[in-house]
Amino acid sequence: MQRRLIARALIVLIAVAVLAGCTTATGGSGAAAPGDLAALAASASSAAEQSRAALAARQEAAARAIAAAKARAAAAKAKATKAAAAKAAAKAKAAQLAKAKAEKAAAAKAKAAKLAAAKARAAAARSRAAAAKAAAARIDPLTGRARSRNPVIAVKLDNTSAGRPQFGVDSADIVYVEEVEGGLTRLIALFHTTLPTEVGPVRSVRSTDTQLLPAYGRPLLVYSGGAGGPLSMLAASRVTDAAPYAATWRSGAKPAPYNLHANLQQVASAYRAAAGHDPALQAPGMQFQSGFPKDQKWTSGPSVDVRIGNVHTAFQWTGKGYRVMPAGAPGTAANGTPLIAQNVLVQRVHDDPDGTVDSVGSPSMLTRTVGGGEFVLYRNGRATTGRWSRGTAESPTGYRDSAGRQVKFAPGKTWVLLVPQSGAVNGR
Repeated sequence: MQRRLIARALIVLIAVAVLAGCTTATGGSGAAAPGDLAALAASASSAAEQSRAALAARQEAAARAIAAAKARAAAAKAKATKAAAAKAAAKAKAAQLAKAKAEKAAAAKAKAAKLAAAKARAAAARSRAAAAKAAAARIDPLTGRARSRNPVIAVKLDNTSAGRPQFGVDSADIVYVEEVEGGLTRLIALFHTTLPTEVGPVRSVRSTDTQLLPAYGRPLLVYSGGAGGPLSMLAASRVTDAAPYAATWRSGAKPAPYNLHANLQQVASAYRAAAGHDPALQAPGMQFQSGFPKDQKWTSGPSVDVRIGNVHTAFQWTGKGYRVMPAGAPGTAANGTPLIAQNVLVQRVHDDPDGTVDSVGSPSMLTRTVGGGEFVLYRNGRATTGRWSRGTAESPTGYRDSAGRQVKFAPGKTWVLLVPQSGAVNGR
């Protein structure tokens, strides 16, 4: 279109020029009229104007097209930027999800490892408990040494100068010293590891025995009669009366009443033959350990002198045990064997008259071993203090330090001194 307009304008110009030339050359009347030239010029001007307008329109259209193209390019760029941002966000989210997944997996793995470790610890604890239980089953509850299959037989023994030295007392695993009446004391000797064929002098039962001995289950009690009150208490307790099985005789070693002796092997055999089993044994509550517990306080304890009633009993550390010294003199059994204890337990108790009196009117005392009180344990030349507790006559006795930890006895023999409120203790 533009080219056609330009061509037309050129033709008009050429025509004007030709006409003008002809007029000049001829100078005659054949020249073009002025009106014609003006028309041609106007036509040429109009064509030129149209050409310029068309050109301007086309330039404007081109500018709009360029602007539109730029706008589309900008929109495309923005879209690409948005897509790139979305892609980056998706990538970041994917990385975050992957991190969370990895953290979750790590946490699950750590939890599983922790659970496995806890299970392993629990299994180890069960194994240790089983091993401890198995070891405890091999440990005798009266001595902390190899377990004995013998029954527990308690024998009530005289403890006056007329009755000492006693027969078989050196074989007792545990010996209690208790107050009776008139300022006198008697022994309750418990035999388990060894059952001697001769023990004596056997004396009468006391009310203290029926409260103390159930801590050992249903032990056999060998005794020589007693007052009505203690005998009734014995019948009502779970202590096994050995009178039907007692193989006793009067010895010629001393005059009566210091000459009644018993054969404990025959007592055990007679009971088994009648009952078909040994009497039930209960651990009395003592716990044993060869070495000193590191978490307990022990002080020097080479000796102790105890007065119960009017009777003094001393103990002196020898390097292997405590030498028992009744009335301050080194004690022996009737066969000359020194009396040695690995443990000396001074147990503070309370006693009261039990309603029985002797031939001269002296009240017999009930030493209370149910309840609680202070104690001092001597072992290996050292001593520690604590409190004992026992809930019922059928319960074992606990011995704990000030922190509530069970105090450990040395494996071996133990002498227990039941010291009432009227007694005295002098330890060094």
